[in-house]
Amino acid sequence: MMIKKNESKNCLTPDALEKQEHLSVQKLAKLSPLTGKYLVHQSPRPASNFVDLMNWTSKEFSGALKDTTLLNKFVHNRIIIDGQFLQFCEESGITVECLYKDSIISWKTDHDCEKFFAQGVFLIKARGLEFLHAALFHKGNQNEDEISFFILVSEKNYDAYIKIRNSFDEWVQERDRSNLHIRVIDGEDLPYTKDNTWEELFLPEDIKKDMKELVENFLNSKDFYLKNKIPWKRGFLLYGKPGNGKTSIIRTIISEYNFKPVTIVPGANVDSMREAFSYAEEQSPSLLYFEDLDSLIEAGLDVSSFLNLLDGISTKNGLLVIATANDVRKLKTNITKRPSRFDRKFEIPLPNAEMAYIYLKRWFETLLTPKKCRELAKQAEKHEFSYAYLKELYISSMFEALSHNKKAPSLKDIDNTFARLVKENSALNSGSAINTDKYFK
Repeated sequence: MMIKKNESKNCLTPDALEKQEHLSVQKLAKLSPLTGKYLVHQSPRPASNFVDLMNWTSKEFSGALKDTTLLNKFVHNRIIIDGQFLQFCEESGITVECLYKDSIISWKTDHDCEKFFAQGVFLIKARGLEFLHAALFHKGNQNEDEISFFILVSEKNYDAYIKIRNSFDEWVQERDRSNLHIRVIDGEDLPYTKDNTWEELFLPEDIKKDMKELVENFLNSKDFYLKNKIPWKRGFLLYGKPGNGKTSIIRTIISEYNFKPVTIVPGANVDSMREAFSYAEEQSPSLLYFEDLDSLIEAGLDVSSFLNLLDGISTKNGLLVIATANDVRKLKTNITKRPSRFDRKFEIPLPNAEMAYIYLKRWFETLLTPKKCRELAKQAEKHEFSYAYLKELYISSMFEALSHNKKAPSLKDIDNTFARLVKENSALNSGSAINTDKYFK
């Protein structure tokens, strides 16, 4: 089912999410062991040897379980006792009792919250389910420090335990997708707001309509893809001169739909790219995007590895991959002419006179008459102004007025600003602009 932004649940900023997972006094109290309730203490806790730890836990704490028939032991770390898991339990009506505490590791976050991870033995209980979770510190085979994770659950409770574990995985993924930040591999995650819409996006209507339908068909057709054994993935390439909306398209898709957005930092190595693809697949459905792919390649992006990863998504599901490029000529045909890599290519054009007119009217509102707006729009088309330049016309005109203690620019201010931008744009397009590269080597 397609999830639009007004249907998205539990949208959380990174700040709000960390506050939920903060080690509060109440959480700390719940992580205190219930001394004497279950622990027999007939034998000391082993300091090493994973198998000995499992046997000790079974001997000392299995009495906490109502059913110990055919007690199974499973090794895994899919569940850890931290703020995230406790939040899931609180929302799901699951109780967590601390039977034995090794220690609590905590650390401060960027938002001055305290995240934590508790080690010990814990009894997890829900309706029709009970199992023991253990995370115990010990010395490994090579005398290295290790934390071993394992589960003790009866045969009767096994299916219910698997159901809880899978529910937690799904909850984490949905929570991560709803968390309003873009996952940036090898960089700082970027917070965002869902404030872009298709209606407000300045694009030719045919391109906007086509792109909107493709995204929504992709999200709504999961069952069709899987039923017909077609990989549930699509790839778009957006190209054209800078300042005309390629990034705005990505922001709109992030705002309008419940994708998990993922990207990489410029200069990312092969391992980072591989991690980006892997993380995006885990968060399905996800939007994996690469801005200025032509510049990334010029900066040393390993094209061969990138193409191998693109080809590899043919066996994966739930990925929408979008790349942007200012100069498509810098991309080789092995990127642009292979549908399995980028199925659709969209040229994002400069605004024509009509689009420029609509855009200028939006910014200048009552400051310009329709006649003057059309005059500027025709000149903007003639001088190949991008939407970014049209926006700059408004901003610079306002600053020009403020510098002369005026509340709004006059027609002369606007005309002078327009003339200056024409000159700048002409210099850049002709290649006669000042080369500053030498100052930054």
